[in-house]
Amino acid sequence: MKKHMLIAFITVFALVSLGSLCSADSRRGITNTSKKGSLLIYPLVKVGMTSEDSNDTIITISNDYPAKVHIFCQYNIPEDCSCDTSFDFTLTANQSIAFSAKTGYGLSGEDIISKWKIDILPFPTDGGQYAGDLRCWAVDSANYPISWNHLAGTAIVSEGLNRTWQYSAWRFAVGYGVERGDHPRDATGAISKVLRLTGMPNTYDACPEALIFNFIKQVDPTLQDFGNLANNRLTLVPCKQDCVEVGSTPVHAYFSRYDEYENSAYAHACYDCDDNASAFYDKSLSPRSGKFYPNASSNAFTNLATPSGMAVVTNTPSGAHCGASFGIPLVGVISNQFDSPTGPIAGETLTTRGRGQPEYTIYNGTELGQRSGIEVQMKY
Repeated sequence: MKKHMLIAFITVFALVSLGSLCSADSRRGITNTSKKGSLLIYPLVKVGMTSEDSNDTIITISNDYPAKVHIFCQYNIPEDCSCDTSFDFTLTANQSIAFSAKTGYGLSGEDIISKWKIDILPFPTDGGQYAGDLRCWAVDSANYPISWNHLAGTAIVSEGLNRTWQYSAWRFAVGYGVERGDHPRDATGAISKVLRLTGMPNTYDACPEALIFNFIKQVDPTLQDFGNLANNRLTLVPCKQDCVEVGSTPVHAYFSRYDEYENSAYAHACYDCDDNASAFYDKSLSPRSGKFYPNASSNAFTNLATPSGMAVVTNTPSGAHCGASFGIPLVGVISNQFDSPTGPIAGETLTTRGRGQPEYTIYNGTELGQRSGIEVQMKY
């Protein structure tokens, strides 16, 4: 009896140990768009460039904890690769607010409640559209990040009559190793303005290893009649952000596409810091966008044998296409414009796939070697 119990115990121990080794990385915290977090990323904030243009993005953010919390926000500006426009405000207990990215005011046209200051998305006034991304996180009175896994938010993108759509912000929670209201530390153990996106108990959630999105068969967006198909417009932004040492960080995105018959194709695209939001959004999945490489696979989204398909986005660095590119994890949203250039629009955030990605790799453009161990961080 004891012998059988010992064997059973050893077997269970071995299985648990093996499972722990195999799933150690799968237990890493990963961002998603349904839970609450301490950091929110809105990949697409789009406004019209003139006062007459009604296009705008309404940002909502809520705090569901029965105590107030201070919020610090920063726009990432793709035009000059900078993120120097920031603002902060206080959310009271169980409070939710909404404000316009174009005016900085609430929906009534007045200051929001508990407002310190809300800045607008900086944009030129020479007509057309302009876009960036917005990141907001919980901070203390000196604007140092704190754990506060009670924040949620959405963005409502208004593009004209019958063309308003909404998506959920990406939400990054701080791990259980940091008490609510305490500071996540940087890699040296100090309190600093560095958000570590590694998914460990004392840091913020990690970014996804890959992304999935569904799409309707892509058509030429310059056509006047889509023929009941769609123009798919993809927004991708790097999880990594460095507002201290702004520089060029080209990202190589690899797309694996599948139609309803499971036929596969592929496409490549390069994104630089000035593509973080506006160029990502303005370039649809059409090969005429100029974003995808001019080869047979660049028609992966138009040469579809079925009305719809699925695509998987990974971020392996490649010198063959993008030069010295970075394997930086991405988050994003997709919108689908139906029927015609003035038709209705639907949209949603992309779905995560795989494990958390706490580090990124770099291809140096001259050698085949890659190096890892570069932690994904946000610095401000």
